[in-house]
Amino acid sequence: MTLLVCSSCLAPLPEGTTHCPRCGPGSLALLSSERPAASPRGVDEAGAARLGRALGDKYRVMRLVGRGGFAEVYEVADTDLHRRLAVKVLRADLPWGPGTLSRFKQEARAIARLSHPNTVPIHFVGEGEGLVFYAMPYLEGPTLAELLRTEGPLPAERAIALLELILDALQHAHDHGLVHRDVKPDNILIESGSGRPLLVDFGIVKYLHGPAHLTESGFIVGTPLYMSPEQALGSRVDARTDVYGVGAVLFQLLTGAPPFEGADSQEIVGRHIQEPVPLATLSRDGIPPWLSRVVVRCMAKHPDERYPTARALRDALRAGRAGQLASGAMVETPRATPVPNVDRDSPTHAFPAPRRGRRRTPWVVGGVAAIAAVVATFAAALASLPDPALVVENRLGASIALTLEDSGYTIASGDSVRIPVARGRPVEAHWAVVQPASMQGRLLGMPVEGIISADRMRGEMREVVDAETGGEVWFAPVLINRAGRPLAATIFTGGDSVNCDCLVAPGDSVRLGYYPLDEPSAVWVADAQGWSVRIDSLDERRNPVTGSVVLRVDSAALVAPPAPPARSRRTPAEPARQERRDPLGGFLPVR
Repeated sequence: MTLLVCSSCLAPLPEGTTHCPRCGPGSLALLSSERPAASPRGVDEAGAARLGRALGDKYRVMRLVGRGGFAEVYEVADTDLHRRLAVKVLRADLPWGPGTLSRFKQEARAIARLSHPNTVPIHFVGEGEGLVFYAMPYLEGPTLAELLRTEGPLPAERAIALLELILDALQHAHDHGLVHRDVKPDNILIESGSGRPLLVDFGIVKYLHGPAHLTESGFIVGTPLYMSPEQALGSRVDARTDVYGVGAVLFQLLTGAPPFEGADSQEIVGRHIQEPVPLATLSRDGIPPWLSRVVVRCMAKHPDERYPTARALRDALRAGRAGQLASGAMVETPRATPVPNVDRDSPTHAFPAPRRGRRRTPWVVGGVAAIAAVVATFAAALASLPDPALVVENRLGASIALTLEDSGYTIASGDSVRIPVARGRPVEAHWAVVQPASMQGRLLGMPVEGIISADRMRGEMREVVDAETGGEVWFAPVLINRAGRPLAATIFTGGDSVNCDCLVAPGDSVRLGYYPLDEPSAVWVADAQGWSVRIDSLDERRNPVTGSVVLRVDSAALVAPPAPPARSRRTPAEPARQERRDPLGGFLPVR
């Protein structure tokens, strides 16, 4: 389904809207691509005729295949080469600027240079009759979204095999300086006959070294169910944005549902920004734990904590699958050892006693056997116990650093780590939130830390770290600047004020660290001219698990500074009088 939302307030907008009525022109945000047309064969004759004239006599427009928020796709017959084409046309009814049209053609030509068996090539790019378009082969087959609807969750082995090929295609695009930005099940086609997965719809592709993905007209592109936090916040995107999308797709292939859902696009996007990644293993049985950890790393909130490239993610999937198969081949069910039958009728043979040595009495022999049986039973029970381990899950919105003895671990937001420990020994681990830093190198927020301890480790000990661990309640403001000018923030907490000593550039978002939450906690945001806004009621905005408080500040929210008091002028009839202090303590006027 195609969704339009405002890039400033993320409110849903009806299709065909040119701007948000509350935020003004230029605030429209496109959050998905094509969807099936309401009446695929009901071609707009005027539009089809216009496209036919632009294509020329050798092409015949057959039908409208799909219509989205920014483009339409037609099935076209190439009468000269006897082939079917899919022609994608920018919608002529939208107010595209010259820069947008130029970038669309430039990016289409860049995609045309891609040559990979798991991408769909572009045959040509054209312009005419006021239309801008490009042509691709017309392919048939179900998308992964359709496959999920008909078959449900896929086996892990099949999901991995499909996504390894898609990751190869993404790496090929990244090597050519392009990022897809809309990886989702609807954009992965399973070709009929061959079963080959194809990454389609590069319609909102962006150059890796170009400007941030917030376009000149205020558009944010992508699909809410699979959108990375930096994409939703209008920050710069790169190859790791596609890695996030692949992680969200992998979660859905394994569980049958996207990682985050909600009543509307605003709620879904907010959960991508704030909430920890759910564990696939908790949603459905039979999913390998290592594969669930791969999903969590793919969908880390900060791009630096994800797999750095599509190739690295593909290699991780291959290594995990190979390790799983190897371990599975090595684990065999032991066969029962046959016990000889005792024949009660068989004779008992007598032997002469040895000349030296004590004769063992039957009760001693029986006692030794009983002790041996008890020891064997205890050893078997001990062996069946899980190996002692400390499992720490990080549900905060920032990474934590964990120290255990001489080893250190960094646990990304939503991730967990399992650390083997010695049986029967005490354990004491220290953890602390990794504080973000300002441009001047100053750490933002206050230190958040804790201790995990146990007297004797006998099995698996699990510890969850969230925004209320240890009885203290913390909040973490995330400032999103939509005001068009730099903003600074001051945090009020516990009766103190903390200047963050950082400027948030227009269009950027900055995590300001963690602070203890109390009744008067607030965030004050201001620009250099003194226009400001004080944001209270943080507890109502706060995510209770991560502690994140997302604050979107636009120019309409800022209030002008109070005017300076007017100077009072003295009238000539009332000359100013000087005063001197009387030694007795009074004031006497001096003429």
